[in-house]
Amino acid sequence: MQPFKKGQLELTEENIPFYAHIGLVTVRFAELESLISHIIERLINSDDDVISNTLIDNNNLSSNLNVLEKINRRRAYEEKKIGDIIKKINQLKKTRNFFVHGVWNDVKKDEKGIYMRCSNHKHIYKKIHNGKQWTRYSGEIFRLEDLQNEIKNIDAILIILKEIFENLEEINFHYQ
Repeated sequence: MQPFKKGQLELTEENIPFYAHIGLVTVRFAELESLISHIIERLINSDDDVISNTLIDNNNLSSNLNVLEKINRRRAYEEKKIGDIIKKINQLKKTRNFFVHGVWNDVKKDEKGIYMRCSNHKHIYKKIHNGKQWTRYSGEIFRLEDLQNEIKNIDAILIILKEIFENLEEINFHYQ
């Protein structure tokens, strides 16, 4: 497989809706990551926002989800809701990373309509029953409906995160 072809993926009428949705997934996920950071800062409950932010400033999403889980064990704020949200975000992370870091091919058509294929160009190691296997260029087909469903899933999480964030504004955790 040739990783890049000259002229590949120029903007066309057919692929613009795909790229718009891929971009929206990326934008929504950035909002989600930002809200997670703000929720952690509120749970830390420092008298100085800069101090709270310094503790998590360079964390990736996985690290911040772990921090959120650990801090909330102590705070015990909306434990079930936050636990469920963390699980949902962890399920979406893989697809989000695939969308952002995958290589998208030109729009194709089949009997079900138009689609784009996203491929992972990294070598992936897998241990199998009689040895090992390396794969590359594995990928998936995505239709607009798939991307729209991904956005709906992220939006549902964002609504809950915004509610948690706003409700935390009213709470002042007392030190014991």
